[in-house]
Amino acid sequence: MKWTYAIPAKLKASLVLTGVIGIILVNNLTERSQTRELKTAFESIYEDRLIAESYILQLSDELRSIQHILESNPDKNENQLNSHWQNMEQINLNYLETQLTTEEKAHFDAFEKITWNMSLGIKERKNVNPQIEAAFGELKILSQIQVKEAEALVSKTGRIFSSDAAHAQLEIALLIIAALVVQAILFASKTLISAPKAPSQLN
Repeated sequence: MKWTYAIPAKLKASLVLTGVIGIILVNNLTERSQTRELKTAFESIYEDRLIAESYILQLSDELRSIQHILESNPDKNENQLNSHWQNMEQINLNYLETQLTTEEKAHFDAFEKITWNMSLGIKERKNVNPQIEAAFGELKILSQIQVKEAEALVSKTGRIFSSDAAHAQLEIALLIIAALVVQAILFASKTLISAPKAPSQLN
């Protein structure tokens, strides 16, 4: 413990403590950044994947209803048919408000093109069953994309959680080091104060 008595040693200890505090501050800023990343990832899982998947299910239901009407009596249920088309258009607009990947955008554009041509074919009394099946195929691919992107986001949050745990352990280790250095300095200071002065030699 003699190192604690020397002023240069205390200066080094101060530098060590300053460095520890600096590392802890940087670590804290990193944790805040990762917290924001976690928040963004969780929001994306909900808004861009779960909500998008619900839109896909709604589009599938509307498409199935249109298929059922076409197989029964489309002339008799023309108003219902128009209602389902309007619902699909609104769902499409809602879907476009979510964050789309490049692959997802390509397949959704294909779905919209297929359903648009399908609506024209219905007006012209054409057989649109192949187009209906193609539209269902695009919806299936879009649903698979939601699962894939959600899994990627979950994996990302897992890495962030692991990193947070490592940063927390680093902070604890640094705080222990700082506490030991401070304790050593205080102990040395108390020893200097309490040490009795040697009696002067009588001539």
